[in-house]
Amino acid sequence: MFGLEFFESNVSLKAKEFPLFLSGRQRLLATARSAVKLLVRALRPATVWLPSYICGVVIDAAREAGVRIRFYAVDDSLKIPDNDWLAEIHAGDLVIFADYFGFDTWSSHGIEARARGARVVEDACQAMLNRDFSPHADYIIFSPRKFIGVPDGGILLAEKNAELSDADFPPPPPQWLLQATRASILRAEFDRYGGKRSWFKMFQSTEAQGPMEPCRMSDLSTAILRIVDWPTIKRRRRRNYEFLVSELGELAIFPNLPRYVVPLGFPIRVRNRDRVRRALFNVRIYPAVHWEIIDLVPAEFLSSHRLASEIMTLPSDQRYGRDDMRRMVSKLKRYISL
Repeated sequence: MFGLEFFESNVSLKAKEFPLFLSGRQRLLATARSAVKLLVRALRPATVWLPSYICGVVIDAAREAGVRIRFYAVDDSLKIPDNDWLAEIHAGDLVIFADYFGFDTWSSHGIEARARGARVVEDACQAMLNRDFSPHADYIIFSPRKFIGVPDGGILLAEKNAELSDADFPPPPPQWLLQATRASILRAEFDRYGGKRSWFKMFQSTEAQGPMEPCRMSDLSTAILRIVDWPTIKRRRRRNYEFLVSELGELAIFPNLPRYVVPLGFPIRVRNRDRVRRALFNVRIYPAVHWEIIDLVPAEFLSSHRLASEIMTLPSDQRYGRDDMRRMVSKLKRYISL
């Protein structure tokens, strides 16, 4: 979780420095999950195809819209291992592909899905700051809260001639937004001064209760998106990732960093993941797990479930410098060796 962003009054960006999601045909929503529900409701596909490794809220959003869900396989290196499932796609289906941690591993499958008449959605919630996105996507979904300190936010971008609802959505639920904003402010204060972690339970609560029904992004988050120093954030994230690759390349799921990618974090695979993660918690290093999929994805997708038991994401975002990265590498190497 990021604390609420505070800025110097002299931050001034040129138009060319704004990320893609701030241009084009878009809807600014309170949550990314509501973008999935909005699309399913508007397009009315017979089937929504999801990767076998995906965040549970995406599954919930599709289920709430009342359509049939089918999964296609993703292996333990986050690649799609076969093409057989594509033959079962029908015109009008909706196929969601994920840019895992900022990396696109699905483009060739997207071409085939569109050729069969499906609508293609690029889940770029973990790739929001990339320079380019797939030319084969009809829609792209972004999640600002994964990259900066805003209390709410999800963005649905429509490409080319893809239809996009112009409905006048209501504001986010006031009690939920108040709690989300309070958690964001308390996290910012914690980052500056330390103290109690009361913000954490608030954050977990607002994450779990985020609105599924489409509603518009708050005015506060909308304003913050337009004054963030995006170029600096991109540079810091890439610099930290490159350092971690140089030190931990043998553990990295993505050991190469293309020029167009701004990564969410640094995902690694560790066989004794839970023990190592607890040890890191004890020294105030908090790797996330993206994601737990037990009871959400059918057990037949063995590679995805194996990955879910071993993966963790080392933090490498713009809040951290080289000394933080060195300390994390040192602790991780020690705990893995133990």
